[in-house]
Amino acid sequence: MTLRKPSRHLTVAALALLAIGGGLPAVAGSAVGDAGFAVRMVKLAGPADDKATVEHLKFCRKLGFNALWVYSHEAGVWTKERAPKGPILDPAFLRLARSARRHGMDLWVSINPVADTFGAFVFSDPDGERRLLSFATLLEKQAGVRRIVLSFDDQPTELRDLADVFRYGRSTAPAHLDLVRRLAGALPGDIALWMCAAAYCDGHLGDGQGLYAKPFLAGLASLPPAIGIVWTGPKVLSPTITRADLEAARARLGGRPLFLYDNLPVGDSDERDEMALILGGLRGRDPGIRDVVAAYLACPQRPLAGSRLSLLTTAEFLNDPAGYDPDAAVARAIAKLAGEDRGARTALETQQLEWGGPIEGRNFWPRDVMNPVAAAHRLFDPAFVESFTWTVARYPGRMAALEHAADAPFRRDLLRIMRRRLAIAQAMPLTVDYLARVRAGRSDAGEVLARIAGVRRFWNDDADASYVLDLFLDTAEIPMNGRPR
Repeated sequence: MTLRKPSRHLTVAALALLAIGGGLPAVAGSAVGDAGFAVRMVKLAGPADDKATVEHLKFCRKLGFNALWVYSHEAGVWTKERAPKGPILDPAFLRLARSARRHGMDLWVSINPVADTFGAFVFSDPDGERRLLSFATLLEKQAGVRRIVLSFDDQPTELRDLADVFRYGRSTAPAHLDLVRRLAGALPGDIALWMCAAAYCDGHLGDGQGLYAKPFLAGLASLPPAIGIVWTGPKVLSPTITRADLEAARARLGGRPLFLYDNLPVGDSDERDEMALILGGLRGRDPGIRDVVAAYLACPQRPLAGSRLSLLTTAEFLNDPAGYDPDAAVARAIAKLAGEDRGARTALETQQLEWGGPIEGRNFWPRDVMNPVAAAHRLFDPAFVESFTWTVARYPGRMAALEHAADAPFRRDLLRIMRRRLAIAQAMPLTVDYLARVRAGRSDAGEVLARIAGVRRFWNDDADASYVLDLFLDTAEIPMNGRPR
């Protein structure tokens, strides 16, 4: 792979990455110059051999993303339980790695020893370290991976294994730091190691006196200076991220290289029951963060093609942060995805208004607040229930118009999620009515139940929508087929 020649404008953070990782990746045919971020990364976010994942990767590559974040479980297996004879890489991942190298995309693999072992990892047991080292070495030899992130994100902050407690104390922070330090000393010199701690944003660190934060901050100096830190900004999902935010974080973290893990559009859930997409453009990102971070990661939601509107705007920001205009970027993204059909463009503009709000703002609908279980728990919220009334009235026509949208994968995923919402919208007022009649002891509750069953039958031929509808009805405790669901 030919490396891009560093320019005189290359940022300090990017130079730090050069020092720790053997050079920055170049993108074949990339038009991004000195104005853009050096490392513009996106998550693989799916099985390497899945058609939707392959579509997603090709789409992102064309937008100028030049690096790919891969979770260890997407690359292979290494734990004693799953790979007793030693680490194994997935053949589909190896094919993807070869393709990525041909197209100038650098691979970064995130290994989470606690999550990968379902909480059974013992930090004081040298076998776990040996297995991690073997896996990292195999990734380099067979897949050309030279960027490893040792991750402890969303893992417990208190040790449970007695041997670990005797060695490190109560907090997991000393154990995390010690494992990173040991691996750094054992890895081949051309592999760059990064750390994603259990505290990965300003909010997690707080005043620095917490069970994890205090020993973590105190122990950072024990790590080799080349080891960078993965960071999400002020919050896990940050409405705004400024240069000042990240400069303050870097100072607090000992001036280490910083990797910005930007949780937008956000959506790693395996539940596959989202009832809205994140259709907002990237907002609240200071152009000056380019000069503070060594790498930027965009995090698509599932379904992957449903992230295209947000990813189009993120790519614009990464390519030219100083010239980025979020409103103009959203308009260009809508035009690209909808194509020449005026009806499709108008329908997408309307849907974008409904699902395109800023982080933590109105009309921002991540999966954890808009799913069938959450909807069933809000049946006694009149405003929430009323918001589904116009879904029944307006979605059919809007969906018919969107059938003519130009981007087929995006159209497919958007309509699938809209059908989920429409199915629940049709059942929701009936569900509220039925439950009210049951509470009142009315004898005519069965009439409404029959109408709910009719809605369910209407969606029988749509496995995806009927699955989500069943989750809603189950949670609302609606009896179907003569028995409680």
